[in-house]
Amino acid sequence: SDTAKDVLKALDCWIRAVELGSAGACVGIGRCYEEGNEIAVDMERVALFERVGALRGDVTARNNIGWSEYDNFGNHAIAIRHWKIAAEAGYQDSLDALRTIYNADGKNPGKEFISKEHLDFAYRACHGAQVEVRSEGRKKHVCVKG
Repeated sequence: SDTAKDVLKALDCWIRAVELGSAGACVGIGRCYEEGNEIAVDMERVALFERVGALRGDVTARNNIGWSEYDNFGNHAIAIRHWKIAAEAGYQDSLDALRTIYNADGKNPGKEFISKEHLDFAYRACHGAQVEVRSEGRKKHVCVKG
């Protein structure tokens, strides 16, 4: 079908991008294998590409590893470590995950791995990184326009 050809072509493009060093393409490949649209679901490949993406600095991959470790394997300390790294790099979803666990009063496992100080630091770092990215984007826009 045309859809299958499109998925395979996209997968081929992402694989080429990974070979050229793209971190973000790893997340795309992982998503393909996780969802199984027109290809077989392969959670080992999902984990492999997420790890490669995270090692290359992709915060979405870090966040995804956090969710996988937390939900699928019960490795709360590892999940929280990945979320802290992603949050400190400006990834809001990871900060939200940390905040949800911290504020759940023990209803969600893992609070013992998050101190108030860690959460405050992650909050400041996350928002600082977001401001920095927005500022850089504005500077580039002004330079191009001006």
